Amino acid sequence: MDDDGSQSITEVRKRKFAYQIGKDVTDRNGAVADSYFENYSGNRRYEDIFQAAFNSKYLVDLINAVWGAQAPYKLLDCGSANGLTLKQFDRLGVEAWGIENNAYIHSKTPVEWRRRNLLGDVRKMPFTDGSFDFIYETSLPYLPEEEIDQAIKEMFRVCRAGIVFHGTATDMTEEVIEDYELFAGLQTFWTFAEWSDAFVRNGFQFAVSDSSLLDEIWRIEQEADADDWNWYPNKESMRFSFFSKR
Repeated sequence: MDDDGSQSITEVRKRKFAYQIGKDVTDRNGAVADSYFENYSGNRRYEDIFQAAFNSKYLVDLINAVWGAQAPYKLLDCGSANGLTLKQFDRLGVEAWGIENNAYIHSKTPVEWRRRNLLGDVRKMPFTDGSFDFIYETSLPYLPEEEIDQAIKEMFRVCRAGIVFHGTATDMTEEVIEDYELFAGLQTFWTFAEWSDAFVRNGFQFAVSDSSLLDEIWRIEQEADADDWNWYPNKESMRFSFFSKR
């Protein structure tokens, strides 16, 4: 198919950003190469860009809007790197834990967060059932497709209320894919709708259905976005990022 109009958006985006695909992929265990964190965005280290790339208040505001939850509550960051997110959440009264499968970046976890930031695999987590109220998820697209269902089932097991999916989707805005090189390290290339299908078939249900709630989370998104481009292609796509446990 030579005409972009006859191709899926995933095919079009994979062609456009082919230079990113395969970069920092090591093996099928879902752990990206160490170089991923040394050249996280624009040849900047993960630690150097963290403050600009992560906004804990934005996420806490979204959780409050979608589920009506206010701190204190317990949250698991799946794909927590060196645990810097835990400190940010803690400042807002959230008891955050993390799980990360890259030993290199995990080894940089500050001493005070090592108890809560675990080196492990989201497909088999060392937590009891219902250990966390919420999950903040960014790690799934780095796994091969055939491992996604197992990982989501495990997330369903350890969470009590719901999950915020902030992994890469192929129908995100081109600007954000290019600026953050979001296809680097990925093994699963799915649209928002395809990701939502995976969450639903593994026990979750959509958390956002009311139009007024969708308006509210879109407002939070717009107010938090300091860049000239949007993370989400449109308001409707935000429905596919929040899932409740039945």
